[in-house]
Amino acid sequence: MKKYFQTRLEAIDWIAGYVENEGQFEVLREQLEFNFIYTQTFFLDLDDQPAEVAWLDKRPTPGYLH
Repeated sequence: MKKYFQTRLEAIDWIAGYVENEGQFEVLREQLEFNFIYTQTFFLDLDDQPAEVAWLDKRPTPGYLH
């Protein structure tokens, strides 16, 4: 499903209310920026499950990412 927005602020406000955590917020914000750069349109292409960031390093996760 694609979700379109009139402005970046409208999109950021919607993302903030939609996501469950900061990782999902960052993924969708980056997608929004990428889509705007290449299409000049503010939109998100959403799946059934929100995207997440995976930490693949074997070292402990830094405290600021909790």
